[in-house]
Parts: sequence; structure tokens; C-alpha cells
Amino acid sequence: MRVIYVTSDVTYVKDNYLSLIERVTNPSFLPSGIEIAAAIMIKVPLKLLFKNIFGLLAIGAPDVSFALLRNTLRARINDTRVKVLNERKIRLFRCATVNSQASINFIRAQSPDLLVNMRTRNIYKKPVLELPTIGCINIHHGLLPDNRGTMCDLWAWVEGRPTGFSIHWMNEKIDDGSIIDVCKIDTRGCRSYIEIPYRSSQLEAPCLLKCLAKIAQDGRQAGVPNHAENLNYTRTPVPAKIAEIRRSGLRL
Repeated sequence: MRVIYVTSDVTYVKDNYLSLIERVTNPSFLPSGIEIAAAIMIKVPLKLLFKNIFGLLAIGAPDVSFALLRNTLRARINDTRVKVLNERKIRLFRCATVNSQASINFIRAQSPDLLVNMRTRNIYKKPVLELPTIGCINIHHGLLPDNRGTMCDLWAWVEGRPTGFSIHWMNEKIDDGSIIDVCKIDTRGCRSYIEIPYRSSQLEAPCLLKCLAKIAQDGRQAGVPNHAENLNYTRTPVPAKIAEIRRSGLRL
């Protein structure tokens, strides 16, 4: 089964997703029959990155701001993830969006069976969703089926609810496809939100590899329906909410 990983060149995970990339591209860890056909990095515009870095700092989220700054410098000056991909002879393609014609042409040329979306905010359109022979899956940073939207892990942590991630099939609706696996993370001792994405990334690698093995065996039948009676749809918090979170003793 030929797989393409899709991620962003800059994330707010403390190590910029390095440990996950190292693990899920390591031939020693890949399930039998899995071949990494290529990797795609979505290039986040510098203008947007610096807007977010200074904006987060201004509204009281310095830990996330500094993580973005650190990862921006790493990605643009000396990206260890690229070195890992080069050492393992995995072809890397960079683009502004996975939906661009150049990206579509690149993906088609690799003849993939599966695309894996890892921390990008791209909404995959139908032409991309239809390219792989099996389908596209996403790592969603909330516990499906109940938690959809953005910053699900932040809201769960702040509100004292179970925190984690889900791996699900992608379709034209957001966070809507069948659920392949769900994993809770231990947030005990976390006083800053920036610890949550990092702890999550440490568990995402083994969970994703397990899902790849399941898909290789069961194909599109892997997974369970993604239906929720008590849907909790979240968005990025506004400055007033961030101030409230900080007053509670939690850091961002």
C-alpha cells in the first residue's frame, strides 16, 4: 500500500512534528506491505506566520507564539524533518495548498493508495479526495464523534474533559468520515497548552502505524460510523476567553 504523508512546514508542536515524522517514516516501524511514496509539506506564508506569532503574543498566548517562532526558524533555516526524508529517500513536494493543480499532478504521478493529513488546515476538495485508490485519512485533534472543529484539544483541557485525537476517513464534510481509531492522552501535570500537542504527537505515531496496518488489511471498511447525539463544535478562542483561561492559572 503506497502512502503519502501531508503536513505543514510549520506547526505549533514543540518539536515541529519531528519525532512523529522520524517514527512514521522509519522502515523498521512500518507495517508489512506499507511503502511511503512521498511527503508533501504545505508552506505556510511567512506573512501569516508572523501575524500569528505577534498576534498570539499580544492576546496572552506567549508559549504558543514562541513555539511558532522557533518552528518557523527551524523550518526555513535547518529543517531536520527534511534531512530525515532525504536520508530515507522519500520524495518531498512543497506547495501552498494540497488542492493546487501542481499538487494534484504530483499526487497522481505517485499512484498512491492512501493520503494521510497530519496537522494541516487544508480542506481537501473532491479532486484530491478521489486521487488515492483507497482514500484519505486525517489526524483530528479531538475525540470523535463528539468533538469537532478547531482547537478541540484546548477546549477539552480547559474544561476538564478527556483530551486526545482521532484518526478518521476524510470526505467533503469536515471531521465527518468514519472513525478508524481514537486515543486519549494523559494531561496530568500540564499547566501550559503547548504541552498537549507535543504529548499527543508522541502517541500519534504508533496509533497511525496501527491504522495503516488495519487499512492495508480491511481497506475502506476499516472504521466505525461517526455519529454523535451531543456534538460539541469548537473554534479558536477569542481574546476575552484567553484572558479568562489565564486567570484560571492555565497558560497558553
